[in-house]
Amino acid sequence: MRKRIRKRMKGCKKTICVLTLCLAALAAVSCRIGVEDGPDMKIGSTLLVYMAADNNLASNARADIEEMMKGDVPYYFNEGEGDVLLVYADISGEAPRLIRISKDSYGAVNQEVLMEYEEQNSLSDTVMRSVLSYAAELFPSENNGLVLWSHGTGWLPEGYYSKPYSVSAGGQAVPVQVMEDPYAAFVKSFGSSPDGEMDIKDLAEALPLRYSYIVMDACLMGGVEVAYELKDRCRYFVGSAAEILAQGFPYDKVLGCLLDGSLDSLKMACRHFYDSYADQGATISVVDTYALNSLAEACVDIFLSTRPAVSSLNMSMLQRYYRLNKHWFYDLEDFVCNLSPSEEMLDRFRSAMARTVVYRLATENFIIGATNCFPIKTFSGLSTYVPNPENSVLEEYYKTLAWNRAVMLVE
Repeated sequence: MRKRIRKRMKGCKKTICVLTLCLAALAAVSCRIGVEDGPDMKIGSTLLVYMAADNNLASNARADIEEMMKGDVPYYFNEGEGDVLLVYADISGEAPRLIRISKDSYGAVNQEVLMEYEEQNSLSDTVMRSVLSYAAELFPSENNGLVLWSHGTGWLPEGYYSKPYSVSAGGQAVPVQVMEDPYAAFVKSFGSSPDGEMDIKDLAEALPLRYSYIVMDACLMGGVEVAYELKDRCRYFVGSAAEILAQGFPYDKVLGCLLDGSLDSLKMACRHFYDSYADQGATISVVDTYALNSLAEACVDIFLSTRPAVSSLNMSMLQRYYRLNKHWFYDLEDFVCNLSPSEEMLDRFRSAMARTVVYRLATENFIIGATNCFPIKTFSGLSTYVPNPENSVLEEYYKTLAWNRAVMLVE
């Protein structure tokens, strides 16, 4: 099947304005706006799209910024209320920069560079915290939305997705043979760059605020492990259990929804995403993080009482969300049901899932190319790791995740 490409029309925009107020004391940056010098502004909503695109997604990042400029861009303001759209763009071949996208009084869309950085690792927790903290200081708001845009490998430890390995009896790391993915460039730890990836535990520590919502525009991040790790950093969590095609969210359609930030608007954004990939494949869900503790309480009783059943599961019968042989992402509810817990436990689990996953959509199949596909027969809205077969490398890492500490899936 051919890859569907959304049409893009030329938008109206002016020359990028670069502010030249230089601070010699900050060697890491070339210029920035002084927060203390800005007007006394009352911010409505602030949306920041954090693009870690110092990789093979550079052209997609540029295209998505162009899409944003065609969307429901907020008007610039000097004083009074208003929404703010920010993009941190670390794109291969360009200097990292923090930009504001806004309309002027004539309706023309402009990009304003608020900060330009020297080359840096945008997947460093120190760099991410610095960027996000500065944006929050510059445009303080009680309604903060964050989109994390890059490659994604779910809950896996850094580097494992592309180069999995096991440990021999002698304690040596032994590479695991994996099939080369001919469609790797079509899809998008969080992030990937020449400097490495970002562990989800480090990601949680890097976020300086509790956001109104976090949207993961990255592959395989719609897992219960990721959502639980970030539950104290956002009210709503949006992600895909399966991969996301490289074009990502249709920002020309979802921008207004994200700036609004309400639950209904997040659901509408997910609907736009689903509609964009209905002929190729998509999974997307909205998670209410307030309910994740109840979900964990329901799961721990099931996992402790049915532990022997995990190793005897027929894994080919479980709903999967991966291609090739990267078998670390299965449907959470399908997994739990196949453990055959008591009806009382199962009812409690399903009740907790209904409170946790407040919106979900999935196509009947996920297709990339002619042969890289899998059916989606059931979709609960969250994926999970299933420790079958045993994997000492992954299980030692899995024990360190907040989700596993809460549910004891891996002892």
